[in-house]
Amino acid sequence: MNPEDNGTETAEPRQSRLLLRVLGIGLILISVIIAIYLIVGYFAYQSGQEIRVEAVESQRAQQLTNQIELAQGDISVGSYDLALRRLDWVLERYPDNVEALALQQQAEAALKTALTPDAPPTATPLPEPIPDLTDLDDPQATLASLQRMAELEQWQDLITAVISFQRQFPSYERLETDRLLYAASLNLGLQLIKGENIESGLYYLAQAEKLGDLPQEALDYWLWAELYLQGLAYYGVNWGVASSNFRDLCLAAPFYQGACDKLFTSLWAYADQFAVAQDWCPAADFYREARQYGSASELTTKLNQAIEGCAVATPTPGPISDTLTITGTVPQVTTTP
Repeated sequence: MNPEDNGTETAEPRQSRLLLRVLGIGLILISVIIAIYLIVGYFAYQSGQEIRVEAVESQRAQQLTNQIELAQGDISVGSYDLALRRLDWVLERYPDNVEALALQQQAEAALKTALTPDAPPTATPLPEPIPDLTDLDDPQATLASLQRMAELEQWQDLITAVISFQRQFPSYERLETDRLLYAASLNLGLQLIKGENIESGLYYLAQAEKLGDLPQEALDYWLWAELYLQGLAYYGVNWGVASSNFRDLCLAAPFYQGACDKLFTSLWAYADQFAVAQDWCPAADFYREARQYGSASELTTKLNQAIEGCAVATPTPGPISDTLTITGTVPQVTTTP
């Protein structure tokens, strides 16, 4: 046998084995790099989620602090009812909060003092009937009746009576009748806006604003009512917009119209939309945020599923076209001869 042939046959297997080794090492390196990339990405995501959780917790703590500070301000200006509503919300979540308990006692004592008359209590007289302004020629007596209605807090009837009085006696004690109309519109507006008839409450507050500046409490309720109505308009229609409005309302006035409960429902429903589309990462974010405002075993199950889905999610390439298009160029048209 020719020695040169033996050398050739010996060299070729060596080169093949060397090539296989290089390819193997390359595949191992690629696998290591991919593994490192996935691990780093996973821990980066986990770190981001921890930061988000810390941010939400910090936000809740700040919310509680804000409500306590606002309650202190309400007490200082005599808005004891509003202060108590804020403090009740805080104590529902933190019953042992010393500062909130002390402020609650202070507000209750101040409210009791404000409602307790100095003189011995007397029997409350029956409400006086609304005067028939079409037949009454004594504006002074009529005005006294209107003032009595204000003392008895007959706001709805007072508004009707004052408007009729001003139509018949437009120049008589106009400042006083405007004052009565302002007080009636303001108080009725606040009563309604705190209850279920929110839109009517906004209407009466707007009427009061035409006659004078509104107190801060009324301005606050006006803002909260608008946020609530905006959130309600998108409730069940656009969960993203609804949750945005209820989030702002929950942070500013968590006690108003069950704002945080509606935020909880909106966030859960919004997360469900992402989960149905298997967009797991935003689904996990909104499930996690929803859990800050309520708890349910089903929610925890969905959150865990979304977290697992997000951890293994990888970007999927879009459809590959047959031709490569370069932006800004004019396509070349070929013609056959």
